[in-house]
Amino acid sequence: MVLLPCFICVYCLVFLIQPILSSQFYDITECHNPAQVPGSNYLCNTNRDTCDTFIVYRAQPNFQSLSSISSLFNTSQTQLLTLNNLTESTSNDLLGREIIIPINCSCSGRFSQAVFTYNSSGSDTFSTIACEVYEGLLKLQSLVEQNPGSNSENSQSFEVAVPVRCACPDRSDTSNGVQYLVTYPVAEAENKSWIGSKFGVSEETICAANNLELMATIYTNTTLLIPMNQTPVLNLEFASSVDPAPSPVSVIPLEKVLHTSSKNRNFYILGVGVLTTTLLLLVALGVFLSIRKEWMFWSFQPWSSRSSELSSFSQDFLDGMSKVKHSLLSFSLDDLRIATGNFCEDSVIGSSIYRGRIGDSIVAIEQMGSEEEAHRVIDILTKINHLNIVKLEGFCPETRAYIVFEFAANGCLRDCLSNVKVAKELTWSKRMQILSDVAVGLHYMHHYTSPSYVHSNINSKNVLITMDWRAKISGFKLAKPITWNEEKNEKNKWNESVIMGRMGYLAPEYLYYGSVSSKVDVYAFGVVLLELISAKEALMDGCMLKDSVEFLVNADLEATSGCVEKLKGFMDPALEEGKYPLRDALCLALLAKGCLEEDPHHRPTMNDVLKAISRIVYPFST
Repeated sequence: MVLLPCFICVYCLVFLIQPILSSQFYDITECHNPAQVPGSNYLCNTNRDTCDTFIVYRAQPNFQSLSSISSLFNTSQTQLLTLNNLTESTSNDLLGREIIIPINCSCSGRFSQAVFTYNSSGSDTFSTIACEVYEGLLKLQSLVEQNPGSNSENSQSFEVAVPVRCACPDRSDTSNGVQYLVTYPVAEAENKSWIGSKFGVSEETICAANNLELMATIYTNTTLLIPMNQTPVLNLEFASSVDPAPSPVSVIPLEKVLHTSSKNRNFYILGVGVLTTTLLLLVALGVFLSIRKEWMFWSFQPWSSRSSELSSFSQDFLDGMSKVKHSLLSFSLDDLRIATGNFCEDSVIGSSIYRGRIGDSIVAIEQMGSEEEAHRVIDILTKINHLNIVKLEGFCPETRAYIVFEFAANGCLRDCLSNVKVAKELTWSKRMQILSDVAVGLHYMHHYTSPSYVHSNINSKNVLITMDWRAKISGFKLAKPITWNEEKNEKNKWNESVIMGRMGYLAPEYLYYGSVSSKVDVYAFGVVLLELISAKEALMDGCMLKDSVEFLVNADLEATSGCVEKLKGFMDPALEEGKYPLRDALCLALLAKGCLEEDPHHRPTMNDVLKAISRIVYPFST
């Protein structure tokens, strides 16, 4: 019986969040974009410091002979001839052909790479070397990190160390017979199925090796790892005979239909009828599924430029609705003084936050640090309208440093968890509702607002609890808009010179590099999730709460008994044993651990988090 909770937990994390069958993760960011953390993004194999593997290079105008390509990768031309089934006579004009190149992959710190030497010309920059000459086999930032102090903008030739991405198979890969992980640069219009066909491997296998969902999008100038059970061989006949992009449906001219024989005309009419009927059925099914999906509580499709183009409403109309909805009340300073008893001590409910009564309504009045800060918060909250985000009620025009919010009767989540009496009222079902509310609120900010927003200061003090135990996200002083490119790829990220926020919730890339993205919110959400199930504080006596779940590292069926016992000790004592599902608690603890990954690329998105929560907490909702 002890094995069951961990088995179900492993099922949840493996099949509901993403197919974690490899330690490597696909990096969706463009070659030119700065990385969120240093390194190649492919982690070292803890069991192997080095391995022989392969990369693929696509011959281009400046490097279309085997001689120039072998020079680029400091390898033997003879070896390339044999490996790619070429002859001397066919090795001089390889434009557009993909060449398999053997490399030795080794560890450098936490990341694996193969370093080559490139003699640049005066016209080369780090950007052109990484993203054009080496076709995105490494990122611009990796090249800069590898060559500190070098200046690629001068007109002199210089020697550059080029750290190409590579990876060695880990234990889970080799147990499936994988001998090599081939680094492949994704070209325009390519998809996973097309790439897999060239190597003779399935799309599912590629997804598993790169921790990708089956329907995930891949992007030009990024790399995929192709798992191979033997030395790779490219199916070039397939590549030359099939177009990777789906071809448009052929249109038959009406004149041709009218002038065909009676037999052919009947055939066309029948075909068109069948096609039309099929399309109508598919449309009806799509409408039904869409309505059913909206009717159900969860919806996981992110806002994108495509979805906005298909909308019947213009963005101006939707923004206008938001402004009408948020027609703010204006309160005089005297109104606020009367409401709070002249801002007396008894009205204080938080740092610079007061409880007040205006008419028959109880409100929260917050004094902001400056008018500029108040203006920024008002600007954000007049664009956001959601059940799980605190409602903006009004402001004081005399001094815009005072903002009026709806009042949450049960205070903040931290206070609820710290009060033993209140914590006992927080049953498991109430905690799961709060967890879902916070996740839905963040998902809305990341995927459904235009522009998308990053909160940047998620913590248990900024999660307010209403009288009916629903959660609302507050504290938008550090929130920032972020632009999204297409579906999931973040186009730009913020870099802060001054780090702000509560210790214990700050993601490593923000704390050390000032890098802000939606993954900063995911990290903080993971800490709040641990607080919710344990009632422990994010930072206590200098110890981070995230370090308290190290017992979940490498938790497997052999160590299940110890894992479960440690989890019981970690849980909030107010949650009496037997009054909460232990397997759900274990799944949620592992979900939190995934959110707290040091590398932001390895964390799930809030879209992934919602999918996991909906199936852990509400197993029959999807």
